[in-house]
Amino acid sequence: MKRLKKNLHQRAFCILSCLLLAAVFWSCSSENSSEETSSFDPNHNYFPDQVSVDHAIGFDVTYHKNWKELQLFRHYNDFVDTVRFALVQRGTPKPEGFEETTTIQVPVQLVGSLSTTHLGMFEMLDALDQLKGVETATYVSSEKVRALVDQQRILELAPAGMLNTEVVLASGIEVLLGVGYPNSQNTSYQELENAGVPVLLNADWQEVDLLGRAEWVKMVAVLLNKEKQVNEAFSKIEKEYNEVLQLVNEKVEQGPMTITGMVQGDAWYVSGGKSFGYQVLKTAKVNYPWSTDNSTGSLKLDFETVYEFGLKADYWMVPGSAKTLDDIIQRDSRFRDFKSYQDQHIYNIYGRYTEGGGNDYYESG
Repeated sequence: MKRLKKNLHQRAFCILSCLLLAAVFWSCSSENSSEETSSFDPNHNYFPDQVSVDHAIGFDVTYHKNWKELQLFRHYNDFVDTVRFALVQRGTPKPEGFEETTTIQVPVQLVGSLSTTHLGMFEMLDALDQLKGVETATYVSSEKVRALVDQQRILELAPAGMLNTEVVLASGIEVLLGVGYPNSQNTSYQELENAGVPVLLNADWQEVDLLGRAEWVKMVAVLLNKEKQVNEAFSKIEKEYNEVLQLVNEKVEQGPMTITGMVQGDAWYVSGGKSFGYQVLKTAKVNYPWSTDNSTGSLKLDFETVYEFGLKADYWMVPGSAKTLDDIIQRDSRFRDFKSYQDQHIYNIYGRYTEGGGNDYYESG
């Protein structure tokens, strides 16, 4: 009986201690919140440095005194979806009309990313300290990021291919960057949002304009209040791009004939005439046999159709997963007849490729 009473006393003490700590924490939080709100100046511009979205069509940013409205668009079907987020300066009041899952305190201190395409953005912004999680280190090519994973300063959020929501919640990640369309349904994402972790779906991969795809770095920048840094970095990208474009326009009337893709079974998939891949070629003014096609992705053709053009094409770009000329011939010995093979004018995207599958073309390119 004495032992039972002792256990009851211990349990009561623990419960009272927890309640006391909670009360103290709530009191301190209330005082801090009150102090922050009382110091809020509604006339002060909390974002003197701002970005404008000039090339991308998948997102936009609107600035207010103490908060920014981030809009993510789904514009690839016959209808348009828009997801709105309020990015509120820490210590200032939240605007009305936004749910908790779409209200984010900025600058965000810890971010998780489920795509290696985001990693180059964090490096560009000198913000690896804010990157807390990646999908898996297997596909990471950045030596800096891999080193931080080895030090466990950056966590693997989906090492087995499935998002571990418990790891995300335990890590203190405030925002998760995913990949997909706005309003995409995902049970793991929904679980995180219900627990208070907003999920932003990055659709940069759907941009067909080169600068439009690169401009998504500004979306990451507005989360981190790094508008000044991103404006400086992106201005350099624009300048270099326009200089190359001007050089091409001045020096090139008609570029060399070029084919793309690789045969898979009985079909050959080439870049469609409205795809991102063709936009790169179009910038270089290449002679592309399928430039008038309206496909925004790959165009499926039969082997013979592409083979006919391949015999005389000067260049062959992105031949599937082939990394060497031997890989090309192993696919089909008839490729020896291609002019691009004989001249060794075949180029792919595996110049900086890790054994685990990391590809710097997508990561920092």
